Amino acid sequence: MLALVFGAVIAMVVVGMLIGWLLRKASALSAFSSRLAGLAVLLFAAPAIYSFNSGRPFVDAFIVYGLGALIAAGVFCFLKTRVSALSTPYTLDHT
Repeated sequence: MLALVFGAVIAMVVVGMLIGWLLRKASALSAFSSRLAGLAVLLFAAPAIYSFNSGRPFVDAFIVYGLGALIAAGVFCFLKTRVSALSTPYTLDHT
């Protein structure tokens, strides 16, 4: 079960960032909002694909990918604070 969640987290982060990048190019969303929108899309598409291919019930796959989406959202929140802290320009106070 832990391996399934770990795999779901990796898939949600990578594919969520890809879908978020596509959404950001097509709309005026911020990077963080587009990544969360990518997770929302994956939250319903990934369990359906997984349950169809593996034969496991949809509810089990939805729970696994739901946990993966929550952890991936935490990763995106961590990346948001790191990127915004690194991208702020350094200014000198010339008073």
